Amino acid sequence: MSSPTQAPRAPARDDARASHHDHAADPRFQSDPLFDAAERDAVYRAIHTRRDVRGEFLPDAIPDEVLARVLTAAHHAPSVGFMQPWDFVVVRSREVRAKIHADFLAAHAEAEQMFDEGKRETYRNLKLEGILESPVNICITCDRSRHGPVVIGRTHIGAMDVYSAVCAVQNLWLAARAENLGVGWVSILHPQALREALGIPREIVPIAYLCVGYVRDFHARPELEAAGWLKRVPLPELLHFDAWQGPPDAAGERLIEAIAQSRPGAR
Repeated sequence: MSSPTQAPRAPARDDARASHHDHAADPRFQSDPLFDAAERDAVYRAIHTRRDVRGEFLPDAIPDEVLARVLTAAHHAPSVGFMQPWDFVVVRSREVRAKIHADFLAAHAEAEQMFDEGKRETYRNLKLEGILESPVNICITCDRSRHGPVVIGRTHIGAMDVYSAVCAVQNLWLAARAENLGVGWVSILHPQALREALGIPREIVPIAYLCVGYVRDFHARPELEAAGWLKRVPLPELLHFDAWQGPPDAAGERLIEAIAQSRPGAR
């Protein structure tokens, strides 16, 4: 059976590239748009081995050229109406990070009480942030007023700008994994305390507070899965066909079988 990085063979890139030769000299199109097998597998490897890192950070500095590549990848995320609503607050100051860490501890204590008693001890023992251990923290925000009140693609689904900023988070995360950097998303924070610590204007929405750095190891499985907090839901249980209650037809059954064949080793 194939691994998640060993997808069924696609047509050879040289063969497929021949069909694009008419566009080769047209500046509107990419001159070499196709991925070969190694390039494709590298993308899937980054996706399947990405982890939410909490306790494995090393203090080693991130070279500027590496951080620049990661931030540039985030800035090339898709965005509604090409509005690019994100900003990036790069946080290295120990003093600033200490303020945010103090708020995390307060929010963490509050969150513990929200769980059933049977889960509180497990929750208390989970490592859920690396604010002080990682050398760099990055806060990604969303400016919902950028380019005015009417934005192509946001006219009927108002949250599309927020979703766009989340795409920047994912781009950053995958680029960081390809650079052998770990990323941890800290969401157990009071938004107002985060705003005050970073001086974020009231009209700007904090989307993600990320801890970034080199790590000792990447866990084989997500830590919450390994700790028994939750299990990964099998993908076929999440598939619907043509409607919410739509059962799979013959094509759907073939897709489910293909997922079963590629599933071993996927995380």
